[in-house]
Amino acid sequence: MNKEKLSYPLDVTTKEALKEIARGIPNLLKLFYRLLCDDRTPREIKWWIGGSALYLLLPVNLKFRNFKRFPLQIINYIDDIVLVFTMVQRIFKGTPDELLEEHWDHDISLTDWRNLLFKLKTDIKNFI
Repeated sequence: MNKEKLSYPLDVTTKEALKEIARGIPNLLKLFYRLLCDDRTPREIKWWIGGSALYLLLPVNLKFRNFKRFPLQIINYIDDIVLVFTMVQRIFKGTPDELLEEHWDHDISLTDWRNLLFKLKTDIKNFI
C-alpha cells in the first residue's frame, strides 16, 4: 500500500476547497456504503464506518445549561467535524488504495479530493 504525502498549500482558496469537498460528500457516502458491502474491506474499517455513522445519527450533544447564550454551543458542531475528519483519514489510511479507487465515483480523482480535505484540515488548524 503506497500512500502519497499530501502537499500544502494547494492552489485553491479555502472557500473553493470547501465547495469542492461538499460536492464530493454524496460520493464519499457511496464509497463508504460500497466499502461496507465489499468482503475485501478490512473489518476494522467497517467498524470505523459503522461506529462513526452511529455517532453522527445519535441525537446526543453536550448541554451547557448555564451558558445558553455563550458561544460554547459551537462545541456541539466542532466535535462532529473533528470526528468526520478523523474517520475519513482513518478509513483512507486503512483501506487498500486499489479498493478505494475501485469504489470512488466522482469527477475529480480521489487523490485530489483527499488533498482538498488535507488543505481544509490544515487551514482549520492554523485558524485555531
